[in-house]
Amino acid sequence: MYIIIAGGGAIGFHIASLLVEEGHQVVVIESSETVLKMFRRQLDVKTIQGNAATPKILREAEADRADLVLAVTNSDETNMVTCFMAKELGAGTTAARIRNPDYSGYFVTPAKSSTTTHRVIRPKSFGIDVFINPEAEAADEITSILSGFYSTPVENFADGLVQIREFRVEGEALVDKTLGEITFPKPCVIAAIVHEGGVIAPDSDEVITEGDSIYLIASKEFMDELGKLFSQPKRPAKKVVIFGGGRIGFLTAESLQRRGVKVKVIENVLELCQEIAAKLENVEVLQGDGTDRSFLIEQGVPSADAFVATTDRDELNILCGLLAKNLGVPRSLVVINKPGYIPLAEAIGVDVAALPAILAADKITRFVLHGGAISSALLEGQQLQAIEFVTSPTAGIVNKKISEAGLPKEAIAGAIVRNSSVIIPPDDSVVKAGDHIIIVSPLPVVPAVEKLFK
Repeated sequence: MYIIIAGGGAIGFHIASLLVEEGHQVVVIESSETVLKMFRRQLDVKTIQGNAATPKILREAEADRADLVLAVTNSDETNMVTCFMAKELGAGTTAARIRNPDYSGYFVTPAKSSTTTHRVIRPKSFGIDVFINPEAEAADEITSILSGFYSTPVENFADGLVQIREFRVEGEALVDKTLGEITFPKPCVIAAIVHEGGVIAPDSDEVITEGDSIYLIASKEFMDELGKLFSQPKRPAKKVVIFGGGRIGFLTAESLQRRGVKVKVIENVLELCQEIAAKLENVEVLQGDGTDRSFLIEQGVPSADAFVATTDRDELNILCGLLAKNLGVPRSLVVINKPGYIPLAEAIGVDVAALPAILAADKITRFVLHGGAISSALLEGQQLQAIEFVTSPTAGIVNKKISEAGLPKEAIAGAIVRNSSVIIPPDDSVVKAGDHIIIVSPLPVVPAVEKLFK
């Protein structure tokens, strides 16, 4: 596919690296020559310096033949105009990064009735096929984690019948055992093992060590029970402290208080405190320093079920998350924008709740999938991709056993869903037309997997 990315920030870079690794032709438009030099050093992409929201630059980027245009600059308005211009020039699909919630969905004005609104412009009428809101995605993921029993996100496939979840080995029950020695209480498939920051293909002779992470594929009904093998489940959070009153902190607080969670927000900037307090009546807002141990103790942080650090500074989030962990908070979640910090945060015991850049990249992957793929998710940063395929009658994999279908050795078949019935493990099952098949694969191998479903 021919893809144009407008905006060279963290989100633009991560999306570009993902698409390049999958073999797509990528053009990056960015006003800063310094940023473009970084792109050229690290990625095999074409670069254009300039404002993407102008016809001249979009013509230079050949927007008329683009399969996908992603506008992910820091300006909502620039992103919307870029998508509109690109669509007018003939681009296929467009996606805009939109952070202002007033832009999400319909553009509306007051209607004649006080209880309804008049729909003026739909996003597609403005040339936008999809909105990407990394901050909202991050808040949703944090809320989902705090509502469950484990401090890791879960990915859903086949209308939620199948889940993929990362579990960290925290107890002694599995330590120093090989995968072949572990008896799982319910059917499941190990998709990958993460050992000392590196992804290892599952092997029956692989020895599990404390601190390893394991990606598990199982039916939704069995996932919580399987998780008990790896770590003690925690009760859903009822009392949460959030440090950082920016977009992610505000959206998280808003979402949690709607669920009846008691939320306290700590923020340094007085103006932000006043704004949050005015908008969220049921949330306690305090001006203070999240690195001040005495202040946190005074505000009852040690008795909270969870502490969430959502500032725009990764280092500060990690530091505050560690401090909360040392104060005895069961769940200490942090927002990180640089994936390179993930191993550091996890090594000191902090749970990484959300990475806005990768969540944005995750959302757009479905626009570049082929061969019957209908859903996907990025795992372990960008090292693995889980994809849900629906097999067509003419697909090369039909009427073959999964184990004999020619999947690349690096790819793992996790499940087959047929007429709402889940088959795990699927290796000896014969694939039929209409089956939903979940595959986990390293990114460079994805094109070879897709060919089997064409």
